[in-house]
Amino acid sequence: MISIDRKLRLRDLEVFRFFQDNKMLAYVIIEDTRGPFTEEDKKLEPLCFLDDEDINEIVNVFRIYLLSDEPLEKEDSVMLRQFFGELVNNSSVTNYITQEFIKKDLYEHVDDSWDVKTYQRMLDIVGSKYKIQSIDEKNWLNLSQE
Repeated sequence: MISIDRKLRLRDLEVFRFFQDNKMLAYVIIEDTRGPFTEEDKKLEPLCFLDDEDINEIVNVFRIYLLSDEPLEKEDSVMLRQFFGELVNNSSVTNYITQEFIKKDLYEHVDDSWDVKTYQRMLDIVGSKYKIQSIDEKNWLNLSQE
């Protein structure tokens, strides 16, 4: 049995919890960078095998981060990559990169309050430059209804 719980939805960022058989499999963060591939991105496989002309046609890159406390099984990794890859807008000018991160003590630093600090810690773990602006508590209801 698979269950997905979206914990945060902002304009350029979403955070999900992904469960399989009632066990937490991973946090999944989708970040809309609103920008092209970086020079570091271009060194990653399979991008390093493409010519610059093809790479430079992409004007918007989504980053999908899979964050767990232990390495994902190959089947789980493939399933998560395929599922969340289909959620992003993939066209001739957009694309996405999926990366996996392991943080052994991940659950010790994620608390149930789900405040901005919790999300920002997750972004820091995966090396994102995204900075979450403080969210006024009275706006949480509005965010959940978007």
